[in-house]
Amino acid sequence: MSSSAPIFIAALACIFTSAAIAAAPTEKIRFNEHVRPILSNNCFFCHGPDEKHRDGKLRLDIREDAVRDLGGYAAIMPGKPDASELIKRITTHDSDDLMPPVKSKKHLAPQEIEVLRKWIAQGAEYEGHWAFLPIAKAEPPAVKDSGWCRTGVDRFILERLERERIAPSPEADRATLIRRVHLDLTGLLPSPEEVDAFVKDPAPDAYPRVVESLLASPHYGERWGRHWLDSARYADSNGYAIDAERAMWPYRDWVIKAVNDDMPFDRFTIEQIAGDLLPKPTKAQLVATGFHRNTLINQEGGTDPEQFRVEAAIDRVSTTGQVWLGLTVGCAQCHTHKFDPITQREFYQFYAFFNSGLDRNNAGATVTVSRGEMFGEPPPPVDPKSVGDAEIARLKEAWEKMELARQESAGAKANAKLLGALRQLDAARDAGTKKLVQAAFEKAEPRAQKKRVRGDDLDATTVEQMIMRDLPQPRETFLFQRGDFLRPDTALGALQPGFIQAVSAGIRDPIQNPKLKIQNRLDLARWLVNEDNPLTPRVTMNRVWMHYFGRGIVETEEDFGTQGSSPTHPELLDWLGREFIRSGWSMKAMHRLIVNSATYRQSSKMRADLSQKDPRNLLLARQERLRVDAEIVRDAALSASGLLDKTIGGPGFRPPQPEGVYTFTQNAKKWTAATGTTRFRRAMYTIFYRSAPYPLFGTFDAPNFQAACTRRPRSDTPLQSLTLANDTAFMEIAQGLAARMIRDVPGGDSDARLLRGFRLCLSREPSAQEFAILHAYAKAQAADLQNDAASANALLDDTLKKRGTPAENAALVLAARLLLNTDNFITRE
Repeated sequence: MSSSAPIFIAALACIFTSAAIAAAPTEKIRFNEHVRPILSNNCFFCHGPDEKHRDGKLRLDIREDAVRDLGGYAAIMPGKPDASELIKRITTHDSDDLMPPVKSKKHLAPQEIEVLRKWIAQGAEYEGHWAFLPIAKAEPPAVKDSGWCRTGVDRFILERLERERIAPSPEADRATLIRRVHLDLTGLLPSPEEVDAFVKDPAPDAYPRVVESLLASPHYGERWGRHWLDSARYADSNGYAIDAERAMWPYRDWVIKAVNDDMPFDRFTIEQIAGDLLPKPTKAQLVATGFHRNTLINQEGGTDPEQFRVEAAIDRVSTTGQVWLGLTVGCAQCHTHKFDPITQREFYQFYAFFNSGLDRNNAGATVTVSRGEMFGEPPPPVDPKSVGDAEIARLKEAWEKMELARQESAGAKANAKLLGALRQLDAARDAGTKKLVQAAFEKAEPRAQKKRVRGDDLDATTVEQMIMRDLPQPRETFLFQRGDFLRPDTALGALQPGFIQAVSAGIRDPIQNPKLKIQNRLDLARWLVNEDNPLTPRVTMNRVWMHYFGRGIVETEEDFGTQGSSPTHPELLDWLGREFIRSGWSMKAMHRLIVNSATYRQSSKMRADLSQKDPRNLLLARQERLRVDAEIVRDAALSASGLLDKTIGGPGFRPPQPEGVYTFTQNAKKWTAATGTTRFRRAMYTIFYRSAPYPLFGTFDAPNFQAACTRRPRSDTPLQSLTLANDTAFMEIAQGLAARMIRDVPGGDSDARLLRGFRLCLSREPSAQEFAILHAYAKAQAADLQNDAASANALLDDTLKKRGTPAENAALVLAARLLLNTDNFITRE
């Protein structure tokens, strides 16, 4: 972990603890709430878990060490703050003795010193770090205004608000509410007709019925599957300089189907971590292990394959720790963690679970799969006139021998890459090399092209996807000195797979628990979702909460360690974790619980009283306004325009993108934009190259998926507006929206068409001022274009040129572009 990261995270933690610190002197000082953040931010780096870098042989994160007699004095003397060396050091005016040291550029505020003084005076009681403690059996608390509450969630939120004498916000208006829940659950906009039906429906169950319809929608799996793919670092290319394309979309489709099917999260975990180790695994369970084959692959010549095999395995350790445990496990690669109870030895015991993977650099296990198989559909039948599999195999073997001889005699003048591929055994070829050979074979031998009876190209597409496989004989695992794979600590001896004991403490000793015997990734997967593991349910529910409210109950959702933020509502987080397990690990049950709550349904309007009492809305007396994710910017625009191709899954596609995106990449890539309806598929199906992501994604803060991303940032830049106004793809969407406005309002009333466009984009009626601005803008544009046919026609596609007058239609396109470029459009209220 870099030295700057703890300082940054410490700043976040201070924000969360400031209120607690201010209140602390008048109440019982609690270690986790009041004291640990101070010690963690200022002391643990030098006096924490890492014994190799511990100063003065003093450890302050464990009470026994902190109160130990050091020869007539102790760092902490319970009941005697003035006699405690800790208090003396943090209050001294001697710069040589002052703690934290001057060079650390850290200092304790007077109220923090007072907290430590009172804590010691009260007996200096310690607590285990909250995240590692068993999940408490909390029940929703009693509240005064029980009529406001709709689910158990609300009682926890309201109890805190009542304590702080803050009233919750009223429910959002119906149009805002249906737009919000549509965007949150499916990433698509409701139609004006759906909005009208909901607004006019007085039934008490009108909103829950909308929720149920959205949870049952196949687009729910796309929306929430996209969140998971961020954690899986999913991409369609290998990364590094060459960054060649790879076929990983079957894994993406598996995620979508699993989410739609509400696969229990424990099974969802097990199949991704160790589906290949299950008894008689299905093809889908093998595809699921693509989660850990999403690591980068270096195809450059002259590299050491072992180095990148090790790097991939280390990535799997860090990703597993981050995604399921919310811990910065990767910080223990080079040394024992500076702040959390994770030793370097434990890191490499964890690494041992992944060290025997059959994926030396860019070769590895694969499975052949089609889109139809991913969605439980039978593969399309093959034309009986086509050549059979056995005959194709014979033809291919003969062709390879002849082609290799021809290439070598010609000095590799057809193709150097093909020659290299032909010199390899088929089993040693990676997916890209196999695809190269197969394409050349099929071009030379038309009989090898199996003809499908059904003309659905998506279902007929079959690819080989990388999956996890272990070697028959496990590799020996050693601790790497300072994290260097060239310096294994053989003197320490080989390490066996093992868990992180700070987490296992809550699960009971795995040696004494036969259900937790440690052998392989399957044991690891079961440990992650063991009902007594306190982290997985907390971390998972915290991230779900984050997507609905903009931040987690623990704001540092990727770090539940001692440097992370304390939970704003710890009892609520534990209750959600227990409900998650009690529901059978059902994600849909938890989504239902949250989006039906009064807390979720509140208005997001800012209130003057909250700007003083709770400016960051940590207590959730209102909802949050959130700019939608990059993919949803496009998807919402497509759904408003009526152009959206709703096909689920299958190979990725290429929407229009600006020229020159690949100018600075080493491996030249062809980007031929899709045609027909495929051009308007959901953004999550866009081919994603790690070295040069689709421009829309970077502009709206999508990660590059070099590593797992569990929380996307949200920026607000001029480039975002320029993209929505000028990008070819969005210009086409504006044309589609204009065409829909004309199609939906055939009478030719321009104001009615503008009103229709407003409602399609923003799911509500415009105010008088808003419509006056839109009307004036469209009228002015039509007038300017009336005598400029060339400019008008330049704004129209073929459909718009065939109906109406060019100037009026072009004005509608510009009005559509304006609507798509509003803050309201890209914001979830």
